[in-house]
Amino acid sequence: MEKVLEYLLKYVLPFLAAYLINLLLNKFLNKDTLRGKLHLIFLKGIIIALVWAVAILTAMSGIPAFSKTWETAIASSGMAAVVMGLAAQSTLSNVFAGIALSASHSRPFDIGDRIRIDTYDPGFVEDITLRHTVIKTYQNEIIYVPNSIVGSSTIVNYTQENSFSYPIRVSVAYGTDMEKAMDVMAAAIDSHPKHYGEKPVVLCKSCDESGVTLQALVETRDFRDNPRTCSESLVEIMKRFEKEGIEIPYNKLVLLHEGENNG
Repeated sequence: MEKVLEYLLKYVLPFLAAYLINLLLNKFLNKDTLRGKLHLIFLKGIIIALVWAVAILTAMSGIPAFSKTWETAIASSGMAAVVMGLAAQSTLSNVFAGIALSASHSRPFDIGDRIRIDTYDPGFVEDITLRHTVIKTYQNEIIYVPNSIVGSSTIVNYTQENSFSYPIRVSVAYGTDMEKAMDVMAAAIDSHPKHYGEKPVVLCKSCDESGVTLQALVETRDFRDNPRTCSESLVEIMKRFEKEGIEIPYNKLVLLHEGENNG
């Protein structure tokens, strides 16, 4: 019985303690509690990794062959650091990049923000671990981006401002009363219940082969409302253009019968 108890204390208790600490950390520092606190999320990951490392070393020290595990680990820490640095350069670069991202006062994003990292699809920041940043897209795709890439990339944050805007474009035929078309387009956008701010300014974007392209910014308070607001504003613009007799040009294909072509 004493041997069983000794076995449990030496080999099972360290892992049980680490497991309980892990459970407590996940309970009191859950995703909702840590939302917007990127530095605490990364610190939590470091603490959990250290707790499991201590549990493993403690259990190994109970084995006769590894009875001096702690002393050996401390004595060889310098050499181990060199070896680990050479063997896991990419992993360590991810860890250090994650520390830099989470500890910065001007960090580019927090948990819950919608961001775009270089060529990756935009998405919401779900989590940041010692190795990677987790992004969830609108298509519910989970993207794991290594922290080293995040730290060296251009990041676009769509949620740090008080509002979000996106341009929509509509073409009108040559010969159209431009002032009237611009007024109709601005009024259609401004009438949308989700539109935020002042009446939008409509600009002439370009003169193309078949018509003139007009552009306006659709601004919403919440970036999540913007895609639907843009879509519904375009539909409303088309309805009002049709009512006002404003033509939206489109390519037309004319087919001629062989007889009509020869005649």
